[in-house]
Amino acid sequence: MPVTEVLMGLGSWGVSLTEETPREVLDRLQYFGHVAFIAGRLSPAEYGDNLLSTARYVGVVTKRETEQAAKVGGQGMAVWLGDADDKGEVLESAVVITGQTFANAVRQILGASTAVVEGTFHSGVAGTYTGRHQWQSKRKAIDRIAQLMGGEWRVNGNATLDVGPASALFSATPSCVILRQGAVGRDLDLTGLPGDMALTRDVEDWTTRVVVLAEGEGESTATGSANIASNPYLDLRGQPVLRTRLVSESTTSAGNADASAQLQLNRFSGTRNALRLSTTDYELRSVSDDVRGSVEPGDWVWVWDPDSGLFDISAEVTFRGERLNPIKLRVVETSWPVGEGMTVAYRHQDGTWVDLTPYVRWESGATTVTVGELSRSLTNAGTEPVGPRPIPDSTIPGVVSWDLPFTTGVYLDVAGNSRARMIVAWDLPLNSDGSTILDGDHYEVQYGLSPATNWQTTYAPWGTLQAEVLDLSPGVDYDFRIRAVDTSGNQGAWSAVETATANPDTIPPSTPAPPTVAGSRLAIQITHTLGKASGGTFNLELDLDHLEVHVGASSGFTPDSTTLKGKVAANSGMINGLIPAVGTVEVEETTVRHVKVIAVDLAGNRSAASASATATALLIDSAHISDLIASKITAGTLSANIILGAAIHTAASGQRVELNQTGLHGFNGSGSELVSLLNTGAFSLRSAISGARVELDGTNGFRAFNSGGTQTVALSTTGAFTLQTGTSGARLQLDANGLRAYNSSNQQTVDIASASGNVTLVGQLSTGFSGKRIVFNPAGSASPEIRFYATSGSEVATITSTSNTTDYVGIFQRTSTYSDMFSVFELYPDVIRLNHTGDVGGFAGALIEMSPVEVLLQCMNSGGTATQFRVTPTGVTINGVSHKSFIIPHTDDPDRYLIHGCTESPHNGVEYWGEADLDGQGAAVVELPGYFEPLTTIEGRSVLVTPVGTAARAVSATTPRSGRFTIHGTPGQRVSWLVKAIRRDVPPLLVEPRRDQVNVYGDGPYRYYTLKEPRG
Repeated sequence: MPVTEVLMGLGSWGVSLTEETPREVLDRLQYFGHVAFIAGRLSPAEYGDNLLSTARYVGVVTKRETEQAAKVGGQGMAVWLGDADDKGEVLESAVVITGQTFANAVRQILGASTAVVEGTFHSGVAGTYTGRHQWQSKRKAIDRIAQLMGGEWRVNGNATLDVGPASALFSATPSCVILRQGAVGRDLDLTGLPGDMALTRDVEDWTTRVVVLAEGEGESTATGSANIASNPYLDLRGQPVLRTRLVSESTTSAGNADASAQLQLNRFSGTRNALRLSTTDYELRSVSDDVRGSVEPGDWVWVWDPDSGLFDISAEVTFRGERLNPIKLRVVETSWPVGEGMTVAYRHQDGTWVDLTPYVRWESGATTVTVGELSRSLTNAGTEPVGPRPIPDSTIPGVVSWDLPFTTGVYLDVAGNSRARMIVAWDLPLNSDGSTILDGDHYEVQYGLSPATNWQTTYAPWGTLQAEVLDLSPGVDYDFRIRAVDTSGNQGAWSAVETATANPDTIPPSTPAPPTVAGSRLAIQITHTLGKASGGTFNLELDLDHLEVHVGASSGFTPDSTTLKGKVAANSGMINGLIPAVGTVEVEETTVRHVKVIAVDLAGNRSAASASATATALLIDSAHISDLIASKITAGTLSANIILGAAIHTAASGQRVELNQTGLHGFNGSGSELVSLLNTGAFSLRSAISGARVELDGTNGFRAFNSGGTQTVALSTTGAFTLQTGTSGARLQLDANGLRAYNSSNQQTVDIASASGNVTLVGQLSTGFSGKRIVFNPAGSASPEIRFYATSGSEVATITSTSNTTDYVGIFQRTSTYSDMFSVFELYPDVIRLNHTGDVGGFAGALIEMSPVEVLLQCMNSGGTATQFRVTPTGVTINGVSHKSFIIPHTDDPDRYLIHGCTESPHNGVEYWGEADLDGQGAAVVELPGYFEPLTTIEGRSVLVTPVGTAARAVSATTPRSGRFTIHGTPGQRVSWLVKAIRRDVPPLLVEPRRDQVNVYGDGPYRYYTLKEPRG
């Protein structure tokens, strides 16, 4: 299954996997993922989505086979614009383009939120485009615009779309010459490709005139035509051969008809030439280097075969010393096998990559290049049949007649609400011209509250003559209307509006559960949790309106109008809110009474009566309360409202609580009021009259006093506050200014200022009491100090500041465990020094010193010998030496060093070298490291090859491409090679700048420059 690339086409690809492919790898291969084919070996996980841009080919997975070995395949990236069946991102809404350039017209078709996004849109395609596109894929629409305007397009491996003239997208200057036999290799800027050459020429599609049948139908069909400029062929009578081609394009506008006809004529006014080059005799790696490095679909090539008429005397090129007059043609298709040495990687839809290379069943075979025209599959130029243009359906469905009366009924929805349904029926309509409707599609039925202004729509398929409309309000009038629609989208007129009344609610509520009742001598109070007799609470139907209360002398009485004593409100709000229904009915009975309830809904439907409940004498009514005295009140709940006209108090004087018309008051034993809650909202709470106490009132807020009567806490209603543990001596004080602490001598030891956030502490600050902790300013330390304690043990590290002079601050660090080591960090106005000593008694240590004029790095051993690296404005020295070199032990004499200097170049370059043996064909392919391509630029690459041995033999090499190059010479010859290239990851050197362009720093081999800022 080779990879086939087609100019402005879908192409195809396939790859077979071995039986050893792990199941987890196969499970990752999903449809519409992507497979990338990369020349050379590299790690997909490392390069990620960069592979999409650098891969030789990227395909979309649209096919999988799982027999003994798995196979995956699909099409090229252009499939995201539309496949061969025109499936994909179809333009369902019309895109109207008026007077736009080629780039803008394609941009309008591409739109936003698509799989393929805009890449590079080149200018240079002449003219403007006007047209309308609908019901076609984006690929078909873009292809059409490109054909009419002479532009071209391609979809890259990273799903970006490039458009423009062919010369902007592809190589218009041939870098390859195709020969039937003979020369092979590279000569200056030309590459010769050998192999089998198959040439096909015919005039089966040759045309002298094209007539395009454009938009419209019947006599209004728009047409366009184009005639051949020169006709070299004669018929039997000696007359010019006439071959007229008819092309049907109903979507082409009248303004584009002539241009479309000329476009079609250009396709068929010459002989059809197709040249197919086969490179059977060469391995894929050689083909990949020569063919892929020289041409790809869309590029122009030179073709030289005078025996087949493939020459052009106006063109002349020199190839390997021979003058040729080749014809210039385009490569329109390439096909190549997936061979060993490549990387095959799958990109999952979640963005991760899977390396398929270890499991690929590699292919062999020829790489073919088709030059000239694509293979012909159809002899017609269009996709529509030519002949009488089909006349679109112009008949309109007639008005639909209702089949009255409508049928209606009621039902309970899932929420328990009573709803109505309406079944509407109609007669089969005809077309408006009286003909039978043969292309009916559906009916549209609309309804709304009468008189209807806001319509709701439901649909019925063609072939049915009725529809059911649900969720109507019972007993309400609704308007209905209907119309027919055929398969062409023609809509008939609306029918007459018919008004019908939805069936009233006739479904009674469920039987309620018996109520809970309590009785007095004159009244009965009922409580009902609105549950059904079958069980549960608050589960009666939501259209409930109220409960009827019936009272009888026995449990078996039958409720009627004589037993109805009252109604209690009960509705959906109470059911949803879980609020019981409570009510009282007057009943003048002294015997046992039995109570039943009946549920009534909004439509007046009544349920069956509940089971009876017996009343008990628990309530006292106002007619029998005149003889109520305190001794008769024992316990219970007072549920009625009482108006207090006097006072209620616990005692006449002294300590007491009193409730009167002004509010609630509390008094202590001496009669002083401590609590006051007034009906005006004012209040006062005090724990005592004087001494230690707490006070809360609406004016001053919350206050606390000590035993001496001094206020220690104040929380004002304005938001101000003061908290203090005392008024003098050791104390804490918190107020709006912050937190302050004082010692017993009234000296402030802590200050946390609320305005600035500044914190001042006097004394030791520790992050813990024991174990692992940090202690700041520990007690007893002479200088500022920070101590670090371990989790356990006595080890401690310290950072201590020193102050030897007025302009010096140092940080000293030493641990108790390694007392012979210490570090000092010193800050002077003109120098910073970091010194670490590993041996207090000796010299071993390291020093870093920085000043405005020097940076010094020094390392010294215990004997006092030091190595220094010094950087100054005049240069860099290592132990006083100022040159760029390397020093290693001498390979032959242990008493000597080996010192080499460095060579220089005007490029930031890299070098690779090695040796190779030429094969029986006199060639060798050299693979460079995988990072060579992304590391170096294409320009500036060079290969130096030298024969190894005593014989003088000619040898040459190709320029490195795709991480490899080919050496040509005598079969069996051994050669050495050297590759030089320029790095692309750093900017090029400014080799000969003017002195006023750059700033130069340093000295000796370490001088460097920066560009000066432009003035103005």
